[in-house]
Amino acid sequence: MDNYNWFYIMMTLILIIVVSTKFLAWWVKCLIVAYYLAVSYFFITVKNKIDKKYEEVLPVPNAYWDENSGWVETMNIYIFAPLVVILIFIYFKWIVFTRTTWAKVLIILSLVPATFILIFFNFMFNFGYGYRP
Repeated sequence: MDNYNWFYIMMTLILIIVVSTKFLAWWVKCLIVAYYLAVSYFFITVKNKIDKKYEEVLPVPNAYWDENSGWVETMNIYIFAPLVVILIFIYFKWIVFTRTTWAKVLIILSLVPATFILIFFNFMFNFGYGYRP
Protein backbone atom coordinates (compact mmCIF):
# COMPACT_ATOMS: atom_id res chain seq x y z
CA MET A 1 0.00 0.00 0.00
CA ASP A 2 2.82 2.43 0.84
CA ASN A 3 4.46 1.72 -2.51
CA TYR A 4 1.69 3.55 -4.31
CA ASN A 5 1.36 6.78 -2.30
CA TRP A 6 2.64 8.98 -5.16
CA PHE A 7 0.41 7.12 -7.56
CA TYR A 8 -2.66 7.70 -5.37
CA ILE A 9 -1.83 11.40 -5.01
CA MET A 10 -1.36 11.73 -8.75
CA MET A 11 -4.63 9.92 -9.55
CA THR A 12 -6.51 12.00 -6.97
CA LEU A 13 -5.27 15.23 -8.56
CA ILE A 14 -6.20 14.01 -12.04
CA LEU A 15 -9.69 13.07 -10.88
CA ILE A 16 -10.14 16.40 -9.08
CA ILE A 17 -9.20 18.25 -12.28
CA VAL A 18 -11.65 16.18 -14.32
CA VAL A 19 -14.56 16.35 -11.87
CA SER A 20 -14.17 20.05 -11.08
CA THR A 21 -14.10 21.35 -14.65
CA LYS A 22 -17.29 22.90 -15.96
CA PHE A 23 -16.38 22.31 -19.60
CA LEU A 24 -17.09 18.56 -19.55
CA ALA A 25 -20.53 16.98 -19.47
CA TRP A 26 -21.29 14.80 -16.45
CA TRP A 27 -21.31 11.61 -18.53
CA VAL A 28 -17.89 12.47 -20.01
CA LYS A 29 -16.58 13.02 -16.48
CA CYS A 30 -17.99 9.63 -15.47
CA LEU A 31 -16.28 7.95 -18.45
CA ILE A 32 -12.95 9.59 -17.65
CA VAL A 33 -13.18 8.66 -13.97
CA ALA A 34 -14.06 5.06 -14.89
CA TYR A 35 -11.15 4.98 -17.35
CA TYR A 36 -8.64 6.19 -14.75
CA LEU A 37 -9.99 3.83 -12.09
CA ALA A 38 -9.64 0.90 -14.50
CA VAL A 39 -6.12 1.98 -15.55
CA SER A 40 -5.15 2.36 -11.88
CA TYR A 41 -6.45 -1.08 -10.98
CA PHE A 42 -4.75 -2.65 -13.98
CA PHE A 43 -1.44 -0.88 -13.27
CA ILE A 44 -1.32 -1.89 -9.61
CA THR A 45 -2.42 -5.48 -10.28
CA VAL A 46 0.17 -6.16 -12.98
CA LYS A 47 2.93 -4.28 -11.12
CA ASN A 48 2.28 -6.41 -8.02
CA LYS A 49 2.42 -9.58 -10.17
CA ILE A 50 5.76 -8.51 -11.64
CA ASP A 51 7.12 -7.71 -8.16
CA LYS A 52 5.84 -11.04 -6.76
CA LYS A 53 7.34 -12.99 -9.67
CA TYR A 54 10.85 -11.79 -8.78
CA GLU A 55 10.34 -11.43 -5.02
CA GLU A 56 12.65 -14.23 -3.85
CA VAL A 57 15.29 -13.84 -6.57
CA LEU A 58 18.52 -12.23 -5.42
CA PRO A 59 20.29 -10.44 -6.92
CA VAL A 60 17.45 -8.92 -8.89
CA PRO A 61 17.88 -10.05 -12.51
CA ASN A 62 17.85 -7.80 -15.53
CA ALA A 63 14.65 -9.53 -16.66
CA TYR A 64 12.80 -7.91 -13.73
CA TRP A 65 14.06 -4.44 -14.61
CA ASP A 66 13.21 -4.93 -18.28
CA GLU A 67 9.70 -6.18 -17.54
CA ASN A 68 9.00 -3.58 -14.86
CA SER A 69 10.36 -0.64 -16.86
CA GLY A 70 8.44 -1.73 -19.94
CA TRP A 71 5.22 -1.97 -17.95
CA VAL A 72 5.67 1.47 -16.43
CA GLU A 73 6.46 2.97 -19.85
CA THR A 74 3.27 1.47 -21.26
CA MET A 75 1.16 2.73 -18.37
CA ASN A 76 2.83 6.13 -18.64
CA ILE A 77 1.24 6.48 -22.07
CA TYR A 78 -2.17 5.31 -20.84
CA ILE A 79 -2.12 7.79 -17.95
CA PHE A 80 -0.48 10.90 -19.34
CA ALA A 81 -1.51 10.96 -23.01
CA PRO A 82 -5.25 11.26 -22.19
CA LEU A 83 -4.42 13.74 -19.43
CA VAL A 84 -2.57 15.99 -21.88
CA VAL A 85 -5.55 15.86 -24.26
CA ILE A 86 -7.96 16.67 -21.40
CA LEU A 87 -5.81 19.59 -20.24
CA ILE A 88 -5.49 20.99 -23.76
CA PHE A 89 -9.28 20.79 -24.14
CA ILE A 90 -9.88 22.49 -20.78
CA TYR A 91 -7.37 25.27 -21.49
CA PHE A 92 -8.78 25.81 -24.98
CA LYS A 93 -12.33 26.10 -23.65
CA TRP A 94 -11.16 28.30 -20.80
CA ILE A 95 -9.43 30.72 -23.19
CA VAL A 96 -12.35 30.76 -25.65
CA PHE A 97 -14.97 31.51 -22.98
CA THR A 98 -12.92 34.21 -21.25
CA ARG A 99 -13.92 37.73 -22.28
CA THR A 100 -11.06 40.00 -21.31
CA THR A 101 -7.63 39.99 -22.87
CA TRP A 102 -5.93 40.27 -19.48
CA ALA A 103 -7.68 37.13 -18.24
CA LYS A 104 -6.62 35.29 -21.41
CA VAL A 105 -3.01 36.35 -20.83
CA LEU A 106 -3.17 35.07 -17.24
CA ILE A 107 -4.65 31.77 -18.40
CA ILE A 108 -1.88 31.37 -20.96
CA LEU A 109 0.71 32.21 -18.30
CA SER A 110 -0.80 29.55 -16.04
CA LEU A 111 0.20 27.01 -18.67
CA VAL A 112 3.82 27.32 -17.53
CA PRO A 113 3.36 26.04 -13.95
CA ALA A 114 0.74 23.53 -15.14
CA THR A 115 3.25 22.12 -17.62
CA PHE A 116 5.96 21.92 -14.95
CA ILE A 117 3.58 20.10 -12.59
CA LEU A 118 2.63 17.65 -15.35
CA ILE A 119 6.30 17.02 -16.14
CA PHE A 120 7.05 16.59 -12.42
CA PHE A 121 4.33 13.97 -11.96
CA ASN A 122 5.41 12.21 -15.15
CA PHE A 123 9.00 12.11 -13.87
CA MET A 124 7.93 10.91 -10.42
CA PHE A 125 5.80 8.16 -11.94
CA ASN A 126 8.58 6.93 -14.21
CA PHE A 127 11.32 7.31 -11.61
CA GLY A 128 9.33 5.88 -8.72
CA TYR A 129 7.90 2.84 -10.44
CA GLY A 130 9.99 2.17 -13.53
CA TYR A 131 13.50 3.24 -12.61
CA ARG A 132 16.19 0.83 -13.66
CA PRO A 133 19.48 1.05 -11.78
